[in-house]
Amino acid sequence: MGSRVRQQRRRQFLALAAAAVPSLPLGALPQAAEAQTVRPYSTPGSGGSTTVVPVGGPLQLKVRRLPDAVEVVVEGVGETPQLQQSTRGPAWEGLLFTARPTSLRSGPQRIGLPEAGFASISLDGAGSGYRIQVTPLQGAAVPRPVVSADGRDLILSFAVPTNPQLQTMTPSVTTPGRVSDPSFVPPLQPRAVAPPVGDIAVGTMMLANPSYLNISGPPVTMTLRNAPAKDALMALSQMGGYGFVYVDEPGNSGSASAANAAAAVSRPLSIAFRNENYARALNSALLAAGLQGKREGNMILAGPNVLSKTFGSTMSKVFRLNQVSAGSAADYLANLGATVTKVNTITTAVTEGANQNNAIAGAPNAATTQSTTTTNVETYGASQGPLRGLLGTTDSRLETITLVGDPKVVAIAENYLRQLDLRQRQVALSVRILDVTLDNDTSIENSFAFRYGNNFIVNDRGELQGAFGSLLPPQPDGSIFDFNGIAAGLPPLRNPGQAYTRNNFYDLIRASIESRSTKVLASPTLILSDNPAILRSGNDQGIITQGLSSGGSDSSSSSSSAGSSDARIGRTRANEAYVTVGEQVITAYEATAGQNGAPTTCTPEFSVSGLTFGARVNKIDDNGFVTFSISPTISATTRTQEVPQCGPIDILSIRSLDSGSARVRDGQTLIMTGVISDLDSQLVKKWPILGDLPLVGQFFRDTQGQRRKRELVILVTPRILRDDQGGAFGYGYQPSTPQTRDFLRQAGS
Repeated sequence: MGSRVRQQRRRQFLALAAAAVPSLPLGALPQAAEAQTVRPYSTPGSGGSTTVVPVGGPLQLKVRRLPDAVEVVVEGVGETPQLQQSTRGPAWEGLLFTARPTSLRSGPQRIGLPEAGFASISLDGAGSGYRIQVTPLQGAAVPRPVVSADGRDLILSFAVPTNPQLQTMTPSVTTPGRVSDPSFVPPLQPRAVAPPVGDIAVGTMMLANPSYLNISGPPVTMTLRNAPAKDALMALSQMGGYGFVYVDEPGNSGSASAANAAAAVSRPLSIAFRNENYARALNSALLAAGLQGKREGNMILAGPNVLSKTFGSTMSKVFRLNQVSAGSAADYLANLGATVTKVNTITTAVTEGANQNNAIAGAPNAATTQSTTTTNVETYGASQGPLRGLLGTTDSRLETITLVGDPKVVAIAENYLRQLDLRQRQVALSVRILDVTLDNDTSIENSFAFRYGNNFIVNDRGELQGAFGSLLPPQPDGSIFDFNGIAAGLPPLRNPGQAYTRNNFYDLIRASIESRSTKVLASPTLILSDNPAILRSGNDQGIITQGLSSGGSDSSSSSSSAGSSDARIGRTRANEAYVTVGEQVITAYEATAGQNGAPTTCTPEFSVSGLTFGARVNKIDDNGFVTFSISPTISATTRTQEVPQCGPIDILSIRSLDSGSARVRDGQTLIMTGVISDLDSQLVKKWPILGDLPLVGQFFRDTQGQRRKRELVILVTPRILRDDQGGAFGYGYQPSTPQTRDFLRQAGS
């Protein structure tokens, strides 16, 4: 029966393939072959008119997702359907013709299957012609399908990568052996795919060449070979009817500027012009000589730095900057060719002699410190750029920059300053820290004793003790009774069972289960910008934390316990913040032995028991992504320990997390877990042999169990603060205590 069905399907498939394309078998068309319309059909919206598509027919599009393929099923096509398939770019298209006119069951259909790589699978048409179109996702292509039919439906099978299956296994811990764990290896990408690129804010300005002279004159026909630059420029100026002035660079003969000016004058020129435009010829000579040119009336000025020299008036503007510092703005303009002048003050301190702490005993103290202050004016700037000829200076108190120069050049510099002085973005890092501690201690103790005659048997919490006879044997260690006591005539120790009545049994059972749960919830919100500038009053000491290290050293720390270091995030740069909530406890002592009978001096060293949290914002881009790193630490006192001659110290349990650089979209939440501590200990004391018996053995053993589980969960949500919100962030805060609500109500009034 099964072979007859397979033969019938094979005959139907061969008939369908032969009827689809007479010259080529179905599926053997070229990859880029264009579909040939055998019978015209119309679709809604095609052409210049609209055709009403009847509905209620048998045709229906369905998609089946298989582990290694996707089957597109067109139900109700009937017998002997015809299919022409073609490829249009990465998409696949098929023209389906039915034996008799029909219609779609629910109108045109479109189905998306992005998990299989298909953006859309559509079916439309009317009458006897229908179109099936499969469009892949961007960067992918649709493979050729395997076509089959069963007399009622048309099946198109597209091969796709295998679907990974998640398999959960529960291995048996009682049966030894290896547990098989099938692993899935994802397939390699067909080609390298670059990460997505966001938009970039671009400021554009069209700049005219300031050294290009827009002048007019007769066509130039001239040939010079190794001619001096000054003579060539003078000849060209006279040819156009212009006066010529060469402006040398002032300075000492040994300075670099003077050397460059002398090299430009002595540089030989080799030019050949034939009916060349006068402006192009003169500017070509200036370019070849490495000189600047400027027109003043009917006169041409040439020299190494003539753009900053003029006969007319210049413009001076003072800009008070809002966001960017004046020093960094001046450096930026200097890189574009402006000449910036700054005053630098250098203070040098020299100490001569020996300090009192380092001097030899009895030697005179002759330490002398002399300070020398040197003030000099520095001028710097690039030799190339659109701002050549512009002079600038800064004032660090008011954060102003003063520009002096040609009005056109000052206007260009002003546009640059507007691009620089943009407001820096700020982000509010909303952090939720949950610390869960679960303790479960169990204890079962059983002690019993019985006396039979002079025999006394004791079970002291799993420890066997027995005394046989009315007296105890002598103790050779001398702690209670020794052999010397016998010689001295001292009375021997009696059996403690003599205090109990004969032939009696005594039992004491103690069982306890102690469970503790602790939850620490902190929800700080830090508002930071991505400005990495170093704060002038930044301090790297601050409160010392336990186990939070970000590198670096601090020689001025007065107290730090062993194994701890100062937190480095949040005190020296503008894009860092640091929060500490807790109390300082003594975790170590520094003992100093006294001299000449003096007592020992103990200096306590403190650490924080509580929450310490640091954050650093590295970048806030214009596409809504925030790059940051955090460093939370939670410490708690677990037990105390006595230090001889000093006092008790607290032993801290520390859980810390130093994250790397994480990039999170605005408003999304990053969940970091995994800082888990799980302790499970069992202590059993029992009698030999009897303690291992089932049921009865529990009376001959003592069991104590401890289980502690601690987990730290951190949730970070960045929210970029936007200026168009009017500073409304934070007004939705709801206090949790009545005292806080009253305080905020009084502050608002």
